[in-house]
Amino acid sequence: MKKLLIIQQDDAYFLFETIQVLEKYQSHLKDFELTLLVNEEAFGIVYDRTSPVLTGFTTDTKKALASRYDISVNLSLKETSWEIHGSVNAISKIGPHLKNGELVVPDLWSSYLLTLKARAPFLTFHLQDVYRNILGLRGNLRGQERTGSIRQIAYGMTSTSLFPSAEQEEFINLLTQTYSHIQVKDISEIDLVSDVSHTLYIGPATLSAIKFCEAGGRGVFLSSNFQGFNLLPYGEGHFFISSKTKTFKANALLPLVSPVIENKERALDSEYAVYSTDHENIFGAYLKGHTNSDDHYPFYQSHLVLWNFLLNLFDVNLEVIKCLPSQIDLLKTHHEVLTKFLRLHDYAMVSIDTVYHESKAQTSDAHKIEGHLKNLREIDVVAEQISASHSLLRPFLDFYRIRRGQNGGQTLHEQAQNSFLTYSEEHQALEALHELFSVTLKRNEVNI
Repeated sequence: MKKLLIIQQDDAYFLFETIQVLEKYQSHLKDFELTLLVNEEAFGIVYDRTSPVLTGFTTDTKKALASRYDISVNLSLKETSWEIHGSVNAISKIGPHLKNGELVVPDLWSSYLLTLKARAPFLTFHLQDVYRNILGLRGNLRGQERTGSIRQIAYGMTSTSLFPSAEQEEFINLLTQTYSHIQVKDISEIDLVSDVSHTLYIGPATLSAIKFCEAGGRGVFLSSNFQGFNLLPYGEGHFFISSKTKTFKANALLPLVSPVIENKERALDSEYAVYSTDHENIFGAYLKGHTNSDDHYPFYQSHLVLWNFLLNLFDVNLEVIKCLPSQIDLLKTHHEVLTKFLRLHDYAMVSIDTVYHESKAQTSDAHKIEGHLKNLREIDVVAEQISASHSLLRPFLDFYRIRRGQNGGQTLHEQAQNSFLTYSEEHQALEALHELFSVTLKRNEVNI
C-alpha cells in the first residue's frame, strides 16, 4: 500500500475543509495509507465534542518526518510548513516546499492557494475545490440539494455593528410571530448528531455554522459585503445575504429569508444583495447573484472565468450582470490601471526577448543584458505596487510572481527561455482579464 502524507498546519477552518474533502473522497484514497500532520490547536477545535471519521492524524512533526512516503502534499498557507515539507522523505512532492533554500511550488493550484496569503478580496473557489484539485481528485463534490420543509431555525448572533441588537431582537420576534409553528434556537443548542435536514441556520459565517451545514442543515449567511466562498459551506440550497456595507434591518431582511423557509420563489427587489451556491458548472461550486449585487461581484465573475481557464482549461459561461454606477466606476478604474500596466508589460516582453536572443548569441553584450534585466526588475516593482494598491488585480499578479519564481533554468539562456514563456502566459492572462472588464463595461452601455 502506498504511503501518503498531507500537511495541514493552518487554522481550524482550513483543517475542517481539508478533512471534508478527504472524507468525501475516501473511496479514491483506499489504496493509500494516510498520515495527516495537523496543528494541535486546530485539531482540538475541529473535533470538539465530535469523533474523527478518518484515521492517521498526528500533531508530531518529528514522528511524521521519520517515515518515508510515496507522495507528500502540503495544503498549508503558513510559511513554517515549507521547511517541514522540504524535509519530508517522499518520492513525489505536491505543494510549496523549500529546496536548497528556495521556495518550490510545482503545481498551478498550489500557486493559486498561495495567493490567498495576501488576503485576496474574496475566495473565488471553494476551499474544498481548491484542495481536491491540488490532490488531483477528479469529479466534483456536488451533494444533494436541500429543499425540504423547515421545521426549526438555528440562529447565530451577528455583530451589532452590522445588525444592531434591537434589530436582531425584532427579527427574532418577527420570525416567531410569522412562523409560530417553527422553534427558534441558538446554534449552540443544535445537536449535530441528530437529523438537521429540516433546520435552517440564519447568522454570520462561522466554523460552527459550516459544521452544521455539512451535517445536513441549510444556511442563510449574513455579512457586510461580498466575500466569495470565505467560510461558506459546500453544497446547494445555501444563501448568502450582504448588507452592502449598510446595517441590517429586521423588516427588510425577513422578506429575503421567508422564501427560503417556505421553499418558494425568492424576492428579487431588495436593498441587500442575495447570492446562492450553485453547482451547474463542471468545475465545482460558484456563487449566483439574485439581486443588485455588491461592487465586487462583477469582478468575481471575471475572476471566475479567467481562473477557470488558467487552472482547468475549459470555459465558463456566466451572464453579464447589469451593473450599478458604483460598480461601473470601480470597473473603469481597474480597467484603466490594467490598460497602463499592459503597456508596461509590453516593455517586459521586449526586454526578456532581448535577453533571450543575447544569451544565445556567440558574442553577447553583457551591458545590454544587464540594462534589460534592470527593466524587468523595475517592472516587477511596479507590479508589486499595483498588487498592494488594487486588491482586485492582486491575485493574478501574485500568481505569476510565484510562477516566475519557479524558473529551473541552469544557464542564462535557459532561464530567459523559461521566463519568456511565463511572461507570455501572464501577458495573455492580463489581456483576457482586460477583455472581460471591457465586455462588462460595453454590455452595460446598452440595455441588458
